[in-house]
Amino acid sequence: MDLSTLLGIAFLLICVLFIFLLVAISKINSLHRKVTDVSPKDLYPFMEELRELVIESERVADKLEDSVKQKEEMLEDISSMLDDKLQRLETIQESEPTPTYTPSSGSFQQRTATRETPTHQPAQSAGTNIRDKISEMVSLGLSDIDIAAKLGISTTEVQIVKRMDIG
Repeated sequence: MDLSTLLGIAFLLICVLFIFLLVAISKINSLHRKVTDVSPKDLYPFMEELRELVIESERVADKLEDSVKQKEEMLEDISSMLDDKLQRLETIQESEPTPTYTPSSGSFQQRTATRETPTHQPAQSAGTNIRDKISEMVSLGLSDIDIAAKLGISTTEVQIVKRMDIG
């Protein structure tokens, strides 16, 4: 092989490499344009998905807000019922004489109760008994009002017990 043949082959190889280089540069430029030149039409699917997510989050927020309001109303009802029951208890304690034990004489004496701060100690058997009665009456198909009237409690108490038993 002589020198002119080698130079010809080298020139052809350089031309082929130059063509590959131009093709690579044009591909890079087209990718660059695609990345930087985003049209609204390209972004529409993403914007639509974001809009749907925002709407769904608003629905969830509304449901949570409603649930919180219901729980607040229930707590207010329970609080007012508790206040009423405490007032009734204080009235009963003030009007009825209660037997008190005096260690010195070793006997019970009748004494009118003095106004003290009532201490609430829940009786488990009474609560469970009322709960059982409510459950039994619900299974018989009685309404909340009928159950409350028969047991001498409020309809809210009946509803609370029903909710506790159901879920």
